[in-house]
Amino acid sequence: MRRTSIHFLAWGSPCNVPFWALVPVVFLCLLIFPSVTFCAAWELVGPEGGQFIFSMTNPANADEITAITSSPSPSNVYKSADGGASWSKIGEIPYPDVNDVSAFDFSTLYAITSSSCYRSTDGGMNWTEARLPSSSGWAYCICAHPTDSRIVYAGGRYRTSQGTYTMVFFKSTDGGQSWSAWQFFSFEGFTPYDMAISNSNPSVIYIAGRKEGGNSLYSGFLLTTSDGGNTWTDISSAVERNPRLVFYSVAVDPTDDGKVYVGGNYFYRGTKTGRDSDLSWTHSPNPFLPFRVNSISIDPVDPSRIYIGLDESLATSTNYGVSWNLRNNTVKSKVGHIAIAPADPSKVYVSSHTGFYKSLNFGSSWDTAHDGIYVASINAMDVDPRMILVQNGGFLMSYGRGRNVGWEHIVTPESCGTVSDILINPDNPNTVLVIEGFG
Repeated sequence: MRRTSIHFLAWGSPCNVPFWALVPVVFLCLLIFPSVTFCAAWELVGPEGGQFIFSMTNPANADEITAITSSPSPSNVYKSADGGASWSKIGEIPYPDVNDVSAFDFSTLYAITSSSCYRSTDGGMNWTEARLPSSSGWAYCICAHPTDSRIVYAGGRYRTSQGTYTMVFFKSTDGGQSWSAWQFFSFEGFTPYDMAISNSNPSVIYIAGRKEGGNSLYSGFLLTTSDGGNTWTDISSAVERNPRLVFYSVAVDPTDDGKVYVGGNYFYRGTKTGRDSDLSWTHSPNPFLPFRVNSISIDPVDPSRIYIGLDESLATSTNYGVSWNLRNNTVKSKVGHIAIAPADPSKVYVSSHTGFYKSLNFGSSWDTAHDGIYVASINAMDVDPRMILVQNGGFLMSYGRGRNVGWEHIVTPESCGTVSDILINPDNPNTVLVIEGFG
């Protein structure tokens, strides 16, 4: 039998190698080369954007922005020097599900997860982790002291052996490197959503959220302290006595701790009429229904100007929340954190569940500002010859009817939550089936 061999040069001399000796090499090449070929055929088409949870501007430069994204990837930190026109990634928080972020200044930032606090002292490039006290519960919101960089607060909850939840107040006096925890109040169900501290009187802190009672009834809660967290008072009933009205956000006037705002199904204004008097609360019929007030931000230069974030909409007030100018369909998702530039308050930046947005005219008009950032969470997708249909952060988007047409938001079924599957009818592409996972 004639034996087959392959001739090749090795170290300058011709060699004869039996073919059977090269079979493993040939097999490996067949595995590698198609993979390389197929990977080379892929191109990034988006969508751009994703879930943003926080932003802030340099107090000396309104166009210098730091923005932080959340899951599905580790929480990435991006920097822009041109008002959001372009971005560069400068760091990441090594944890995918950051609950909240607060900043002492443009260099010192704190990010809270359920069981840890991450601190950066270089504007978000590098982060160090400090664990919260073990068996003390979970943290949901964080708030840096406005004048003392050593003090940081966080709010959370702890599940007792009886099945109820207590409010947990976390405190650090060394810049988030170590923490102490105390428990206050016990409810059948307790979830803190937001936290605010008074700039003019940092001993005054508020925590807002949701609590449950008997017969599966729930209501909003608002807790306050006037001694830096040593003692707390439940003032929920003074704000709202009706059940099933939850508080999602809280803010304090930066120049006057006698003005407090709470957002939920309504927008509530709390004011003090005397130096030592309790807050008096008012609200009018909600012009934003069925949307809820997810976030509140007060202009640091002109506190009479207030912004509130809704679902796909924002509203502004120029008279301390007495009346509002509603901007519908400005943001294609739930509005989260709102950042107002101290150096130029006409510039406002919004972090949302599907992207980052900016306004250059006090919120009168809005544009996307997340070009080049790809952190979208795609939960479902289907394709037909005309388009790609995906679900991104609770909202449907389509790509194309042709090459490089780009992405656009399309009509999302009303009250639709997270979509688990999408099916385009192959016989009639105008018919689309959507399965809701939860929401």
